[in-house]
Amino acid sequence: MIPRDEAARLLEEQHAEVSALFAELDEDAFALRGTMGGGEWSAKDLAAHLGLWEEFALATIDEFGRGERPAIERRYESQTGDQLNDEGVERFLHASTPDVMTRFDDLHRRLVSAIGSTSDDAWNADYTFDPDDATLGERIGSLLGSDEGGGFTHASAHLDDLRAYVATKR
Repeated sequence: MIPRDEAARLLEEQHAEVSALFAELDEDAFALRGTMGGGEWSAKDLAAHLGLWEEFALATIDEFGRGERPAIERRYESQTGDQLNDEGVERFLHASTPDVMTRFDDLHRRLVSAIGSTSDDAWNADYTFDPDDATLGERIGSLLGSDEGGGFTHASAHLDDLRAYVATKR
């Protein structure tokens, strides 16, 4: 189980690297579809996608803290992760680049703050809503994780694609 401070550090490092790469793209290159995610997404879509999962994590911390079953658990009953991803990207397909980036940065800031203000007792509290995650911290790690890197490595899983695309624009 990853402690809160380590989780926040991992998220901050990844966000900084992704943000720096995004900053190298002009608005047209940022929004150009078919350049990432297996050839379907744009960097803008990636920002919306990463923000989506931070939004889910933030809501989970809040809902769990109120003693409620987090909405993400209900969504998983009727949708796969791929369906959630597609829906999240579609939701921001026609949003402006500044709006997507503002959301991306704001959700990240709010999530890191929420993790920092979650008590150790709450972070380590039994999470009974998902059989794979024993604690709230583990559930947040799963929501923000990747198959390759484990908990809190979601953004890192997309870095190779993003780096490669940005390199073509240098």
